[in-house]
Amino acid sequence: MKAQNLASILIYMAVLFHLIVMSGWFHPEMLQPLQLASLGLMLVALFVLRKKKRKTKRRPRKPPAEVGQLLERSEESKERSM
Repeated sequence: MKAQNLASILIYMAVLFHLIVMSGWFHPEMLQPLQLASLGLMLVALFVLRKKKRKTKRRPRKPPAEVGQLLERSEESKERSM
């Protein structure tokens, strides 16, 4: 079952519980558990829809121009010494 389908079913159930609570068909002692159940269903729907973040691979950075100049100088000095 896809995540969106499951989340929509959970949200429909939460709305149904909420409408039952608002209708007044239940005793006042039953209202709090039904409200908690609807909140729990909505929270589960949010977790179902949550997407995992993918870690992006960092590209190696280009070294600063100073590093290139230092490498060139060191190569020139090596050539001179030989």
